[in-house]
Amino acid sequence: MAVVTVNWNGWRDTLTCLAALRRTRGVAWHLIIVDNGSTDESPSRLADLGDDVTTILAATNGGWTGGNNLGVAYALRSGYEHLLLLNNDAFVEPDTLAEFLAAHAHEPRAIIGGVLMTEDGLRLDQAGCRPHPRTGVPQWVPLADLRPSRNGLLHTSSVIGGALFAHREVFEAVGAFDDDFYLYYDETDWCARASAFGHANFVAERAVLRHVGAASTGGSHSPLVTYFLTRNSLLFVERHGTIAEHLALARVILGRLRLDAQAAKAHWWPITLLTTTDPLLRARRRGLVDYLMRRFGDCPVSVRQLQQAWRSAG
Repeated sequence: MAVVTVNWNGWRDTLTCLAALRRTRGVAWHLIIVDNGSTDESPSRLADLGDDVTTILAATNGGWTGGNNLGVAYALRSGYEHLLLLNNDAFVEPDTLAEFLAAHAHEPRAIIGGVLMTEDGLRLDQAGCRPHPRTGVPQWVPLADLRPSRNGLLHTSSVIGGALFAHREVFEAVGAFDDDFYLYYDETDWCARASAFGHANFVAERAVLRHVGAASTGGSHSPLVTYFLTRNSLLFVERHGTIAEHLALARVILGRLRLDAQAAKAHWWPITLLTTTDPLLRARRRGLVDYLMRRFGDCPVSVRQLQQAWRSAG
């Protein structure tokens, strides 16, 4: 089995991820680390880690999509039959890989996700996925809300990219992750495309991992995440939803911008929206503008500057 993980300025998490893999029981694996143009010590820290690791140094930061595309392409060229995409801040249990293979034996054409736990063993609410009934935006839901199948598998409309397992034939049929997304909604787009080819999505209840979460992006309320969620949700629904869902989502985003601008109580809300210094409001505004202007892929430099200022402010 090939395990693909993407590292960006996070070599400590990546080494912890590797240490967890080395406690695996009963499954042969090889870790493929794609370093996404890190600017810290990652290239040197992740070099020469042993025969069970291959490190690929990318010249630039290609995001979740670009990094995983490099790793998947290497794994397929190398002849691996099974591939697990694993966030570098997600740590397997000794039997996790065996549970993925057991699930694959029951559903050989499926995409299979794992169950993410916090580091102290609490199960995260984000387990499976289903589309919002009005906007069509994928919503992560608890395991209890998923329809059970059998053999410990639960139906889901998409698998969380933090731990995504499938046979090589699925990757070959569906193709690469779409670099237009770069980060967020990338795996949901890929799973939706896979569904069109007849590949179902499941969560394997016994494939458990511990997950730090948002180690690189700063969490769901950071400017970086706000930007990508705003822009890419619109792109996802454009490609996989209906016109009515697309319009409903646009109304939701515009309404959120208006409410946030009104909350500032500085000026008439359209003026506040145009002149605000609030990093989250600016990131959401820029995400909407870039979607309308058809600017996809990596975010603009201004968003990363907002992210840096937001981190510095604590």
